[in-house]
This record gives sequence, structure tokens and C-alpha cells, in this order.
Amino acid sequence: MIEEKISVKDKLIMFFKDPKRVISFFLPIIIAVCLVIPVPYYIKMGGGTIEIDDNIKIDNSYSSDGSLEALYVREGRGIVLTYLLSYVIPSFEREKIEDVTLENEDVEDYDYRERLYFTSSLDAATKVAFEKAGKDVRIASSDFIVLYIDKVAKTNLEVGDKIVSVDDKNITSYDDIVNVINDKSEGESVNITVNRDGELVDTSSTLSIVDGEVKMGVVLSNEIKYESNPEVEFLFDGNQAGPSGGLMISLSIYNKLVSEDITKGKKVVGTGTIDTLGNVGAIGGIKQKLYGADKANADVVIVPFDNYNEAKKIKDEEGYQFILISVKTFDEALEKLEKLD
Repeated sequence: MIEEKISVKDKLIMFFKDPKRVISFFLPIIIAVCLVIPVPYYIKMGGGTIEIDDNIKIDNSYSSDGSLEALYVREGRGIVLTYLLSYVIPSFEREKIEDVTLENEDVEDYDYRERLYFTSSLDAATKVAFEKAGKDVRIASSDFIVLYIDKVAKTNLEVGDKIVSVDDKNITSYDDIVNVINDKSEGESVNITVNRDGELVDTSSTLSIVDGEVKMGVVLSNEIKYESNPEVEFLFDGNQAGPSGGLMISLSIYNKLVSEDITKGKKVVGTGTIDTLGNVGAIGGIKQKLYGADKANADVVIVPFDNYNEAKKIKDEEGYQFILISVKTFDEALEKLEKLD
């Protein structure tokens, strides 16, 4: 029997002349690439609401006829597929990673920072709500956590370290750190003991001049934990990040502590940061969050004052039917909810 030898070149020509074979071969590869290959973007993918009341437990708390819900945006590290979809799906939005991360900050450190912002918002919300309700709340602990390390810093500190002492001085305030540093000059070193994942670790930092001042080259966050009577238990699943739910969490806690139902039987959803003084701050992703509010059939949507103009424009353009109110403070939120029919 005579066998005809076919060259590799001829085999390739024959293969590419058959469209079905080409598609069946390359399509799985293309799909795999779209599902796996990351792109340097975060993709915001529509919004929704979180039932805040169900995630906060306080013994002997008052019930509500309505609901208080926090608006959120689904956000994830972009891949080829979601990046391409962001050009055709209106509720998808691209955001360059470099635009949301700090210089010299990787994605893991950014995610840690966002989770810390969320836990800090729980603490601020607890303080604001309990004080407004006239209930007992006090500081339980105060930690200074390394949130960011400058690229020029000469240190072996790590993001997440809790500062215990600097040059053997126990740290209880920012002033404690400043006082130690002010006695030193550029190029000198400070010894820093930190709590790292539950263990005490000795570290150091060489001081440098930043904006005309002697500094360690790191950014610290003061995480203040509160204890209250009655005690508050948070039941969130750990997937939450960022501070934008702070306002609604504070309203939910307050509503559980007082006899008057501030919802008046309505589905009240909203967004906004909260600080320990009750000030409400601006948030991002307002377009996706309003989409989520409409999808959830919200009766009332609360937004920060600084986001109101954009929110009003989107509401009018999309024809959303909910009542939109803006607030600058926690107290103003209560006042405007009180005026609703």
C-alpha cells in the first residue's frame, strides 16, 4: 500500500479551509482567555440592596414595619469578558486600577484598606446611633494600623501592622507618635513594635522629610472600637467593603433602639459614609446604586448632599419613581424621614 505523505503546511491549509473545525478548536480557547485573563481595571456591575436590619442584632430591640437597606455596587477585578461587556451593558462601568489605588499600593493592599473602611464604618455608626438614642456607648480600644506605605519609605513595616510602641513608648494617640518623631532628624531611625497577626514583632523605620516634615513614610488609620449597652452584634458575611454603608447602618441601629419607627412602613434605601460626628460623606458608583434602588422597588432613596445633583439627573433621565432626598448629617436624615408622609 502506498501512503501519501502530507506536509505540515498542507495540513494547516486543509484545517483552516474547514470553518467548523476552526471554530470548534479556537472557540474554547477564546472563552477560556475571556474568563481567566485579567485586565488593569475594576468593573462595576450594577447594584443592589443589602437588608441592613437582618445583619444587626441587638437584644430587646424594637421592630420595624418598613425596612432600611444599604445600596451597594458589585465590583470585581476585570477580566477580558467583563471589560468587553462594559462597552455594551449600561450598568457596567470601567475604572482603572491605578485610579483607585494609591501609588505603590497593590490590589491586595487596596482590598485590605476597603475592608478596614467597612469595619470602621460599623464603629462610627454604632457611636452616632447610640449617642443620638441616649444610650450608653464608650471607647473599648484604639489601634493605629498601617494603611499605606510610601514607595520611598525605608521600613520593614507591613500594611495591617498595629503600632504598639515607638522607641519603647506605648502609643495611645497620634500625638504620642508625633512627639517621638519630632525629637529626631531626617535619616535617624525609630524602633517600632507592632502586633502582626496576633504576634509582637520588632520593626524599624528610617525617617525622611515629607512635605517639609519628618515622617516615617507610612499612613496610619486610627481604628476605634466601641462597647455599648445593649451590645450590638453584626452578622455581615465578610464580603462587604468600603465605607458607603455607614449612614444606613447608623439609621438601622438607631431604629432598633427607639420606639418610634423611622421607616413609617416604607422601604428606605440609601448610601453615604458616616463619621463619628454624624457627618455624611460622598460615595462612588451612584449610577449603579440608583439602578439597584429601582430594581428593589425602593420607596425612598437617601444620598449624600454631594451626590444629589448627579443622582437627581440620573433619576429624571431613567424615570425612576422613588422619592430622592439628600442629607449632610445623620440628624438631617432623621429630620427628612420624619417629614415623609
